[in-house]
Amino acid sequence: MIPLHLVTGFLGAGKTTFLNRMLRDPLLTGTLVVVNEFGAAALDHRLYERLEGEISLLAAGCLCCTLRGDFVEGLGGLLARREAGTLVFARIVVETSGLADPGPILHALFADPTLASRLRLISVVTLVDAVNGVSTLEAHGEARRQVALADRIVLTKADLADPAPVRAALSGFAVVNDVRAFGAAEFLEEVSRPPTNYPARAAHGTAQAHVLRAKAPLKSAAFVRFLDLLAGQAGPRLLRVKGLVATDDAPDQPWLVQGAQHAFAPPQRLAAWPDGPQETALVVIGEGIGAPVRTLWDALTGVVALDTPDLAALADNPLKAHRGGLLG
Repeated sequence: MIPLHLVTGFLGAGKTTFLNRMLRDPLLTGTLVVVNEFGAAALDHRLYERLEGEISLLAAGCLCCTLRGDFVEGLGGLLARREAGTLVFARIVVETSGLADPGPILHALFADPTLASRLRLISVVTLVDAVNGVSTLEAHGEARRQVALADRIVLTKADLADPAPVRAALSGFAVVNDVRAFGAAEFLEEVSRPPTNYPARAAHGTAQAHVLRAKAPLKSAAFVRFLDLLAGQAGPRLLRVKGLVATDDAPDQPWLVQGAQHAFAPPQRLAAWPDGPQETALVVIGEGIGAPVRTLWDALTGVVALDTPDLAALADNPLKAHRGGLLG
């Protein structure tokens, strides 16, 4: 599996400057950068100072609008060239247009069989600048989605403006890093579980994040069924799913689970748990999906709950409900 990193951020957030700095580090030798740009003028690829390998340019419009064409076919072509030995790279970094919604991009990575079987998404890094970040988040839905789907948020231009307001606006979705203290090692590190201080439920704009946890291992088949039902009920409102899942058949080797909208990459069995609690922690990000997420998760984990008709009967006549077997 070839590691893939997605770098996003609204127009002017500093993505090119950020990647220039990352690519100077020897740790990123052998990185292939795929640049997407909005409109016909293809300029950003000329701004990178150096790259071991090459920069591939996908310039036929905003990436989120041409997913099934340029993006999927472009990445497929790069993988074919790698297999043929005409192109050598160790990882791929996709820099999206500042106007791109990361949701369809992630969906394309998981839904296309070739990409899903060859590429492993390591993290989504979203850049937000301290100068215009608050106003940008308030005015642009694309910026809010970029933040909502981030594994890491990197704050830029903190030397030009007080970062406190934008940090407050970003609270509750991902760890916020100052770009000045964020290096290649952090960029390459895979994000597989929620941070320990991740809230049980967080919101940004219309997107909400729900953190699902379970101490006991889950049955593999039942968990796969949970994902199927969740995807079927939420559809495109299911923006992203990611986390580590303990299963009863191999509790010491968790599944790494990733999905976007109604597509999921095949769960990957890790050799061991990373540092931290050895229990299931799954982040589900979506719009208006709180009720089905909680209902399905409670059913999967065996939480007993009364359904709506039972609750109504209990309110009308608690004694009758008890004698009828509802409570015992």
